[in-house]
Amino acid sequence: MQMTQSIRYRFDRIKGIASLEIDTAGPVNAIGAQFIADLAAAAIRAKKDSAAGVIIRSAKPRSFLDGADLVEIRKDPSPLRLELLLRGFHQALDALATGAFPVAAVVVEQTALGGGFELLLWACDRIFATPGSKMGLPEVNVGLFPAAGGLQTLSRLVGFETALEIVMGGKVLPAEHFAASPVVQIVERHQILATTEKWVIDNPHVINRNIDTGEPPAIDPHQCRTLIQRARKTYTVCPQRPYYEAALAAAEQAIELPFRQAVESQVNHFAPLIADAGVTNKIDFFFTVNAVAPRLLPADLQGALPVDRVAVIGAGLMGRGIAQVCADRDLPVLLFDVDGPSSAKAKQAIADGLDPLVRKGRWPAARRKRLLDNIEPTADYRRLVDVPLVIESVFEALDLKRQVLQKVQSVNPRAVFATNTSALPITDISAVAPKPEQVVGMHYFSPAALMPLLEVVRGPHTSQAALATAVACGQRQQKTCIVVGDGPGFYTSRTFGVYVLTGFYLAEMGIDPWEVDRLALRAGFPQGPLHVYGTAGGTVIHDAAGFLQSRRPELFSLPKTLTRMVAAGYVGAGKPCFYKNGRQPDESARQFVTKAKKQKAPDPDAAAEMLLLSMVNQAFWCLDEGVLQDYFTMDIGAVLGIGFPDFLHGPARYVSQLGVNRTRQRLLEVHQATGLPFFKPAREFDRLVACGGDGNLV
Repeated sequence: MQMTQSIRYRFDRIKGIASLEIDTAGPVNAIGAQFIADLAAAAIRAKKDSAAGVIIRSAKPRSFLDGADLVEIRKDPSPLRLELLLRGFHQALDALATGAFPVAAVVVEQTALGGGFELLLWACDRIFATPGSKMGLPEVNVGLFPAAGGLQTLSRLVGFETALEIVMGGKVLPAEHFAASPVVQIVERHQILATTEKWVIDNPHVINRNIDTGEPPAIDPHQCRTLIQRARKTYTVCPQRPYYEAALAAAEQAIELPFRQAVESQVNHFAPLIADAGVTNKIDFFFTVNAVAPRLLPADLQGALPVDRVAVIGAGLMGRGIAQVCADRDLPVLLFDVDGPSSAKAKQAIADGLDPLVRKGRWPAARRKRLLDNIEPTADYRRLVDVPLVIESVFEALDLKRQVLQKVQSVNPRAVFATNTSALPITDISAVAPKPEQVVGMHYFSPAALMPLLEVVRGPHTSQAALATAVACGQRQQKTCIVVGDGPGFYTSRTFGVYVLTGFYLAEMGIDPWEVDRLALRAGFPQGPLHVYGTAGGTVIHDAAGFLQSRRPELFSLPKTLTRMVAAGYVGAGKPCFYKNGRQPDESARQFVTKAKKQKAPDPDAAAEMLLLSMVNQAFWCLDEGVLQDYFTMDIGAVLGIGFPDFLHGPARYVSQLGVNRTRQRLLEVHQATGLPFFKPAREFDRLVACGGDGNLV
C-alpha cells in the first residue's frame, strides 16, 4: 500500500484491481495541487502494476469529491496559478482515461460536485451510485464554470441542451437523474462494492470511453449555437457576472472541436475569472455562508427542546411549503387548516407539486412517498397537546395570529410557538400570550422548499430555549439561519420593501416602469421591483409598506402610484398589473403612474445605484437599531433572502468596496435631490466616519 496525502492506493494482486481511495484534508474532499499530483501518480502506478481495472471511491461518508479547494485558490488567486492547476488536472484525468483498464467509481450516498463530477464523467467508464447520491456542476455559484470537460462529457449522457441547463443553472441533481444513460448505474448500498468489482472483472475491454478519436463530436452545431444564444439572453443581462459569458464563450468555441482541444480551449476563458472582483466576492460569500454563519448564531443549541415532530398551522402556499420542508427532513408534521377537508386538500396540493419532480427524474419516487407519509392533515387542536414546536403560518393579520397563539397555548403551554410573520413584531403578536417567552419568529421565504434562508426573530421576551429550538429546527431543515432582533419588518422585509418602493419612485420620476425593471436586472437583482410587486401580490406589498410607514414614518413613505394601483385592482396574482402572464408588459398600468412634479429622472446608472443604495442604507439602519448585530449577518440575509446581488457579497461588502465616506455622500446627495426618507444616511455611517473607518467592514 502506498500512502499519499490525499489518495490511498491499494493493489489487489490476486484480482488485479487497483483501488484509489480519496481522502483529502478537510471535512469534504476537494481538488488542490496535492490531490492532482496524487491522482496523476496513482494513474502511473496502476499502469505500472498492469492493473486489470481501477475502482475509485471516497473515505469520507458524505463527500466523494466536491470540486476545487477554494481555500487553496484564494491563498494565491492568480490566473497563472489557476491555469497551471487546471492543466495538471486535465493531464491526471486523461492519464486515467487512457489507461489500458476499465475505470469505475463507487459513490455511496455522497456528493460528486464540480471537478468531482467531471472526474467521473471524463476518467470513469462506469459510475455506480447508491440512492441518495448527488452529482452536479455548481461552479457558477462561486463565480466559475466547469472547465475540465464537464459540458462536453455530460452532453454525451444527457444531450447538449440538458447539459447546458445544468452548467448555467449550477444544478446539483440526484444520481437517479443520470441513470438513463449507460454510464450511471444505481445500486443498493449493500451490493455496490461487489457489483462494481464484478463489472470491472467482467468488462476488461470496456475501456477508454472518452478517448479522443480526433473526430468532431456528433452534435448539431447550428442547434448548439442557437441554444447558446438563447442562454445569453437569460444569463448575461448583468455584465458584472462574467462567468456566465465565459462559460458560454467556452462552450461556443468548443462546439466543433475534438474533445481534447475543446477542453484545452476552456482554460483561457476560465483562469482570468479569478482576478475579477465579483468572483472574489462570490467565493468569499460561499465561505461566509458555510463557515462564518454557524458561528454567528447567538443560541446555545444544547438548550433546544428535542423536536421529534412539528405542527404547521395554516395550509396556504407558505404553510404547505414549510410542512414540505419539515417532512422532507423526516420530521412528522401535523398540517392544520380551517377544517379537515381543507387540510386534506392541502396535503394533496403538496403531492401534486412533487409529481413533476418525480416525472423529470429530479426526485426518486421513494423520496416523495416518504415525505407525504410524514404529513398528517388535521384540524383538531387537541392533537397539539404534546407537540414541542408549532409553526404558525396564517394570514398576516395581528388579531388572527394572536387568536391562534392563545388557542395553541391553551392546549399546550410548553410548546415553542414560532410565527412565520414577515413584518409584524413578535412584541405585538405575543402581547396577549400567557407565555410570551415561548414565542419566536421563524420567517421563511417563498418558495419555502427552495429558498435557503431562515430569519429567526428574537422577541423581547423570547427565551433562550425557544430561540435555540427554532434555530436547531432550521438547521435540520438545512436552512442557513440568521438571528435578528424584533421590530416592524425585522431585517429582510423592511430592507426588501425599500427596494420595491424605490422602483415605484423611479417610475414616478419619469423612467419607464419596465425600464426600471431592466435596470434592476442589469444591476444584478434576480427580479425588478415592479415585477416583484405583481408576483408577490400588490395588496401584500401595499399593506406591508403601509404598516412600515405607520410605525416608522421618518424612514418610509408610500408612492402615490402604489396606492392608486391597489385601489384600481392592479395587484397581480391573476389580476392586472405591470405584466401580462408574468412576462409581457401591460401598458394599461401606465395610467396609474403619478409623475413627480419638478423631479428630474436620474440617468440609468444613477437609477440602478439608487436601487442598491436604498437597500444598503436600510440594512445599516437595522444595525443602528439593534435589529442586526454584525455585518456578516447583514450580508447573508440580504443575498440569500432578498436577492441583493451576490457578486457584491452584500451591503456591508458593497460599502467596504465603495468606501464609507463615498456611500454616505451618495446617500446625502440622493436624499437631498429626492426628499425620500429612506435615503437619509443611517447613523452607523456617521460613527464609522468619526472612527476613521472607510472600508474593510467584512
